Amino acid sequence: MILSRLIRNLLSLAFAIILAGQAAAQTVQLSLDEGRAAARSAVLAGNFQLARDFALALTEANPDDRTALVVLAAAQPQLGQAREGRAAGLRAFRLSTTESERYEAARLVALAAANEERYTLSQYWLRRAAANAPDPAAYAQTARDFRGISNLNPWSVRFAFNIAPSNNVNGGSVGDCNQYYTVIVDGIPQQFCFGTLSEDAQALSGVTATGDLRLRYRLSAGEDFITQMTLRAYARNVWLSDDASESAPDSRNSDFASQVLEFGLSREMRMGDGSLAAQVLFGTSWFGGDPSQRYVRGTLGYALPVGEATRLNLGGFVEKSYRYVGEWEPRSERISLNAGLTHILPSRDRVTGQIIFERQFSDGVNERYTSATAQLSYTYAEPLGPVRLSVQGGLSYTSFQDYQLLFPTPRDDTRLFATVQATLHEIEYAGFVPVVRLTAEQTDSNVGRFTREAVTLDLGFRSSF
Repeated sequence: MILSRLIRNLLSLAFAIILAGQAAAQTVQLSLDEGRAAARSAVLAGNFQLARDFALALTEANPDDRTALVVLAAAQPQLGQAREGRAAGLRAFRLSTTESERYEAARLVALAAANEERYTLSQYWLRRAAANAPDPAAYAQTARDFRGISNLNPWSVRFAFNIAPSNNVNGGSVGDCNQYYTVIVDGIPQQFCFGTLSEDAQALSGVTATGDLRLRYRLSAGEDFITQMTLRAYARNVWLSDDASESAPDSRNSDFASQVLEFGLSREMRMGDGSLAAQVLFGTSWFGGDPSQRYVRGTLGYALPVGEATRLNLGGFVEKSYRYVGEWEPRSERISLNAGLTHILPSRDRVTGQIIFERQFSDGVNERYTSATAQLSYTYAEPLGPVRLSVQGGLSYTSFQDYQLLFPTPRDDTRLFATVQATLHEIEYAGFVPVVRLTAEQTDSNVGRFTREAVTLDLGFRSSF
């Protein structure tokens, strides 16, 4: 190791003397291979000016000399020319033919971009490097570098894409009756159906695809606080199955498509032994190509350690929404409160329980409700074979106390739901791993149209670092 370093230093000194013209009494000629070796030796020794001179001479002879481009990509940022170094790294990446070469070039491009303070671009190229990492150690180093750049980057980008086959893509009823009524005739109860649901109000099978882009920008930060701006763009598309298209021939896929745009401001800060988070959110949604609603939501949350392995979470929000009927008009006001506990077991498995209470007020009698939800989740710390597993289940009860059709008919919905999520951690590309989620839910209601069942298999990807 010491001998190798000494040789590199001696080579650097010798070539520096040659280039400086201090050996004018004789001419020294180097082959291209010797020039490449000299350039690499110089950059490894930290003599970036000499390395750049050699590399520029090599690229004059051959603009596609990959070795020279790699040296330029490494040396230029150290000499205050990060943009030129990034350009050289890009050319080297395009000329690379092996994983190791692409890994080397991608990391150099990422380093140059970081020197330009283009941190998002740097993170992109670190993901390209991770996709070509030659071994686990190189991958782990790239993941650490990515997290380091994330701490410097005021922008945070998260994107999720999911494809989900489902037997109920439209949230339709399991039957065709709008409302059942029981009438006593000669002492015998008889059930009658009031109103038949249209085909598109009944459960339709098919496939959904969702894309969810979330951006955060750090406006200011200190030791005890962080203030951020948030942006979100969400889209959901539906493709009906052949059976569903036959059942509802007048329905188009676009009838069930939805989009959401949101803008928010948030602040997190330490408060006592815990942390306080506050957010103001403005959103607009569309359904079936038409404006659906606008809303303003204020959220407050507080997290507090309770012992060494337990955390208490308290929170809630207040939301005011508007509906579009040719113009925007007030629709409803909603209040939600929640409390939860997260406990880390000795096995490092995580258990989380949560209770949510919600109340909605509206001029529309059928939109007023009170609900309570209890849910429990369990996340395994260690992989189970090729997957990391988590499960969740819960029960929700909602009372529409003023609901009415022809006459007041208080509506009660009881919803059961369960989810199993498997992360295939051994299948990884560019820092993304596939996630498979199976969700089953059932809603029983005394109003027939709201009795629903759905089983959905969700296939997506998430970032592993």
